[in-house]
Amino acid sequence: MAFEVRVVNEDDRGVEGVSVVLSFGGATRGPTEPEYTDADGYAVFDAYDDGDVTVYLNGADYGRHHYQDGEAISITQ
Repeated sequence: MAFEVRVVNEDDRGVEGVSVVLSFGGATRGPTEPEYTDADGYAVFDAYDDGDVTVYLNGADYGRHHYQDGEAISITQ
C-alpha cells in the first residue's frame, strides 16, 4: 500500500525539499524515516496500512490526517 503527502504553497504549487515525517498512533508503531518532497511537492510512503497519522513538515506538527492506499494528503505550508 502506498500514499503520498503533497506539500503546496498558498498558490497551490508544490514545495520541493520539505522533510516529511509521519507518526502513527499506538505503542508498536513509531515515526517514519524522513522522506523529502520532489519538485512537484510529493513525498511517497510505501507499505503502510490505511489509518490515521500525524504529519510533521521540517519538524513542525501539521496535524492529524486520515490516509488510504493510492491517495494523497495535501498540506499547505
